[in-house]
Amino acid sequence: MREPPVKLLIRKGGHGNYEWREEKEWPIARTRWTKFYLEPRASGDGETEGSLVADAPKRASSLSYPASAMSKAGVASASWTSTALTGNLPRMGVSFESAALTEDTEVTGPVVLVLWVSSTTEDMDVFATLRNIAANGEDVFELGQQSQPVPVAKGWLRASHRRLDPSLTLPYRPYHAHEDRQWLKADEVVRIDVEIWPTCMVFKKGHRIRLDIQPRDGVGSFPYTHYGADYNTGTNVLYTGGSRASHLLLPVIPGK
Repeated sequence: MREPPVKLLIRKGGHGNYEWREEKEWPIARTRWTKFYLEPRASGDGETEGSLVADAPKRASSLSYPASAMSKAGVASASWTSTALTGNLPRMGVSFESAALTEDTEVTGPVVLVLWVSSTTEDMDVFATLRNIAANGEDVFELGQQSQPVPVAKGWLRASHRRLDPSLTLPYRPYHAHEDRQWLKADEVVRIDVEIWPTCMVFKKGHRIRLDIQPRDGVGSFPYTHYGADYNTGTNVLYTGGSRASHLLLPVIPGK
């Protein structure tokens, strides 16, 4: 009982590359809560559709993607049902990536993804995946409980369950009431707060932080997968910049 109350496994990228550290509280008091804003790229070519940037884009913009799209395994995230498929299949959802980090950056604690969204259907599913991308463009995976490669962290939310419980919600942890369904109206823009599970990763200098936003399970989900909903057939839209500055809130930990 004389030991500090929190013991953390600090992951440094790759299976077995970690160390233990003790802290006095959770979340860590010295956390720098840092927003990374979603900014679409002018061109749709490349590995991602946009960037994670430090400053909120002043110009309002949007990105759309089909809710029913399939993808090739491991390419900007894969649906679990496509892992046996081959060929040049279209990517699923959209991805945003930070610039190459100028120093080792530790992200330890709860994570929140705030999105402004709409859909042509009455509901939409959001699957968010954080990934550690090495300088050569390849994923740095950890080893999951079933010995499968896993990314940094994941979060899920069905838009109709977006209502928050204000008495339990914290700035770094949305607490959803799950008491009713707030159905979407066609093309109605709403805010959703997606809880991404608490995590720890030291992103090495030169690595990039990637965020996948998808209508179905993404890379690293197997064997923990979800059934697709029957409304995942329309078009989903993400809004960025201006008064709808969608962003990722990360717990960045400075050195002691």
